[in-house]
Amino acid sequence: MLLPTRPCGPLLAAVLPCLASPLAAQSTDPGNSEPEPAGPTIVVTGALESRSLQSLDTPGLGLAVDADQIAAVNAINTEDVIRYAPGLVVRKRYIGDANATLSLRNMHTTQTPRALVSVDGFVIANFLGASFDTAPKWGVLAPGDIARAEIVYGPSSARYSGHALGGVLRLETEPVSRTAVSLGAQSFFQSYRYYETDEDLFGYALDARADLALGSGGISFAWRHFENEGQPQQWRTVAPGTPYAAQATIDDALGFPLRIAAQDSVVDAREDQFRLRANQELGGDWELRALAALLLDRDGTSEPKSFLTDGDGQPTFVGIAGVTLGRSRSAELLAGLGLKGHLGDWSLDLAVSRFETLDDRSRQSDPADLATGLIPQGGIVTDENARWTTIELTVERAIGPHRLALGASYAGYAGRSRTAPVSDWRTAAPGPVRNASGGKSELIGLFVEDAISLTPALEATLGLRYERWRAADGFLQNAGARVDYRGRTDAAWSPKVALAWRVSDTSELSASLAWATRFPTIGELYQASLIAYGPNVGEIDLGGFDPDLAPERGFDMQVTARQRLGTIDLTLSGYRQNVRDTLFGQTILVAGPGEVPVSQSLITNIGAVETWGVDFIVAAEDVVIEGLSFDGNISWIDARIEGNPLNPALEGNRFPRVPEWRANASLRYAVSDAFELAASVRHQSTPERNLENSASSRCDTFFCVSSFAFVDLKASVDFGPFALDLGVDNLLGERAFVFHPYPGRTFVAGLRWTGGRP
Repeated sequence: MLLPTRPCGPLLAAVLPCLASPLAAQSTDPGNSEPEPAGPTIVVTGALESRSLQSLDTPGLGLAVDADQIAAVNAINTEDVIRYAPGLVVRKRYIGDANATLSLRNMHTTQTPRALVSVDGFVIANFLGASFDTAPKWGVLAPGDIARAEIVYGPSSARYSGHALGGVLRLETEPVSRTAVSLGAQSFFQSYRYYETDEDLFGYALDARADLALGSGGISFAWRHFENEGQPQQWRTVAPGTPYAAQATIDDALGFPLRIAAQDSVVDAREDQFRLRANQELGGDWELRALAALLLDRDGTSEPKSFLTDGDGQPTFVGIAGVTLGRSRSAELLAGLGLKGHLGDWSLDLAVSRFETLDDRSRQSDPADLATGLIPQGGIVTDENARWTTIELTVERAIGPHRLALGASYAGYAGRSRTAPVSDWRTAAPGPVRNASGGKSELIGLFVEDAISLTPALEATLGLRYERWRAADGFLQNAGARVDYRGRTDAAWSPKVALAWRVSDTSELSASLAWATRFPTIGELYQASLIAYGPNVGEIDLGGFDPDLAPERGFDMQVTARQRLGTIDLTLSGYRQNVRDTLFGQTILVAGPGEVPVSQSLITNIGAVETWGVDFIVAAEDVVIEGLSFDGNISWIDARIEGNPLNPALEGNRFPRVPEWRANASLRYAVSDAFELAASVRHQSTPERNLENSASSRCDTFFCVSSFAFVDLKASVDFGPFALDLGVDNLLGERAFVFHPYPGRTFVAGLRWTGGRP
């Protein structure tokens, strides 16, 4: 419920004397039969009632993205729904990008094991590595399935594993409660221009969903077909002095000339989703939920284009390095089953899920011959196998002034990758293995957390988590050479402490301390690099990585002030996080032939990375006029390397891909019950591209990680059973890069029909 407006408390008034916004209190879920805690209700969100966390399971900063906010987004893929949330970015290179990684606050875009992502309690985060290709499995849902998204920043709660070092994203679907059928179509278009690239790119999605009410529950069947042409992801350069190099476009933005001579192929992305969701009340206050999703993906990059022409005026790849052709296919399955209810005075929630790669094969040609410009028939085939099983059990009850929670969890991950040469990259069966790697990991966790009402206005939360980690069956293979690695085990205790003070009915201060340990993934432990010197250059270096990497150990502090004035909410949150033994790739000097130092790039432990940050979040409804809503946030982040024994010269540098500023704003106007307009902007400043913070690190062109300011518009109209959406993303055609280019101006149109009965 919304709290009545009262004057600010004296302490909060001193902290926020001139701010005209407040914060909503934790809302009470009317369907929750659990006893009310004796202590104060902790404010945990920077938005209004519907944007508050529905379950109070964190003493730190958290917020929700509700249905109204989601409706204002031109959502084509699932990850789009959190586009304007504070302090985060999704590295989505093009529409349909399977490698759309999530970064919260101070995370590099490859530090994927620091973000715990789930759907209805079922884990979709990929903890098999730390790379661009270990993004969450967003494709288990379509955007229209999502009712709300809840975000918790930092490792403030003992309920979550060390993979919550950056934060937690919980996607939630709407329970099936009525019989209905819906059919939808969506189309999108962008005209992409850069260098000599000139592409008109189209895409569309078709989906159908049937919901069937079954007594006190229901089941939903859904299918979605998606196709899109993504803009070329890289441009290729030509070496000076080659026959046609003089025709290249010169880009000097990096401080040295890039001779742009060709573009990679447009990305032909296709996906079919088959989804099943179910929820059923079993009687006696027990409820069952289920989710199953089959994903079929096909990608193709078979039409690279050269900007150079030969003597006959024909395009040529002579002298252009790295031009290849490729295609891939995958089939993935996720299944989850959940049960919640009461055993006496205890409430219980159990979630079990399994992800399995049924098929994952990519084919790629060898690079074009520099002398002839011809792309060879030969190439490589890579087969990937991945699977994980997760189990989460939590029990809770209120005992006097205590709200006690106990829990146990299990996560088992296994992965294997195999690459082999083929005589014909399109169709031939793979030959003897060229290289392979793989391994397994397990993480078992136990936790206890107690929220204690010390006074009607003061609540303390004490938590402790124990985790035991095991890595096994790690191996690397290079042709006939194979190395198997011994298993490893480790354990860690992670305490959490928080204090929340309700200064008044509309004001609150809270502070939290949290320790967290994030153990290495398979990909970090068993990820080979290439030999950089001697007669075996380019082959896998079986000793070029560290299977004994230490875990990351983080210490996180957060202080948050919250205030509400009428229909305006505000949150001001400051934090400091220090992570010892940060896992990240860096270039170091190692002994080469004859003990001559040579450069080697590999994943290492960086001594310490320290971050200071501030998040300022405002939400308002009925601003100036009825029906006008606003959400805005701005984040300042200063992440720096404080210790690095392997390369002390990097100490003091900013951590890469973490911008100093992020900001988002969304203005929505409900003209009527059937007509809504939205205008939004998302911005980040230019981050450093590399650990060295070199002169070429900060720029606004291809190869860089640039700033951006994207302006998005959307209009929605309902007429009877039909809903029409029209929108445009990146209205101003901003050119921005995350090494790869982000999409240009993109027009989106969608039409949906829904028919049903209660």
